[in-house]
Amino acid sequence: MIIRPLTGLIGAEITDLDLNNLDEASFQALDNAFAQHLVLCIRDQSLTPSDLVGITDRLGGPGETPYLTGLEEYPDVVPVIKEANESSPHTFGAGWHTDFTFQATPPAKTLLYAVDTPAAGGDTLYANMYAAYDALSDGMKAALKSLNAVHSATRSYGPQATLKNHLEHMTITNDDQEPDTQLHPVICMHPVTKRPALWINPTYTIRFENMTQEESKPLLDYLNQLIISPQFCCRVRWQPGTLTLWDNRCTQHCATSDYQGHRREMWRTTVAGETPIAFA
Repeated sequence: MIIRPLTGLIGAEITDLDLNNLDEASFQALDNAFAQHLVLCIRDQSLTPSDLVGITDRLGGPGETPYLTGLEEYPDVVPVIKEANESSPHTFGAGWHTDFTFQATPPAKTLLYAVDTPAAGGDTLYANMYAAYDALSDGMKAALKSLNAVHSATRSYGPQATLKNHLEHMTITNDDQEPDTQLHPVICMHPVTKRPALWINPTYTIRFENMTQEESKPLLDYLNQLIISPQFCCRVRWQPGTLTLWDNRCTQHCATSDYQGHRREMWRTTVAGETPIAFA
């Protein structure tokens, strides 16, 4: 296994590894690299949906995937497809977010496998929320430490959401009524590394607890812009056979919508997570 960091703070590219023949020592090395780099871009894989399910099981088992429709024989594998002839340039996953933070137990990890990719474009960007927390002043850390934030699926999957209108070859279901909200600490402690991370995102974090959206917006905007500062980010360029694995407990990510007129097909699974806990 060869590990090449993508940046100084987040991401690594891995080559010379076959995920279909992963012994225990290699699995442990992969796990160690994951804890260090948060995003692992593993090249030159040959995976079937069954293989992807098997890897997901080994990493902790699949998480719940509401609103999205998986493959008929493998419902935990969600095809993310953009055909060349689609009218909208919008890509699923565009806009900075952390996956499904509207859930009580959001995914611990996400796996995305590239089946078909454009010659250029369709990259995914990732941001390190440990580093964003570390960059805060002591006063801001203290102010945020006692706060919870309200998370909701309404912007993407609520009654008025238009996400599905832009994605002609994906089956997405909207809620008939406003979806339930979920409270999570603004500063979360990672259950494995025990490190604090700034844990909000602009897609699912609606406001701070006991505050209005108008009151919350200036600080949420500031924090979300801090998280995606260039020094905290990396970029993964896809090619067929690439599997990227990322840690939802300490990252945000964003797909780019810059390949209209070209086909892109990915398979997505998530690994079940834990209840987020506040950093003490």
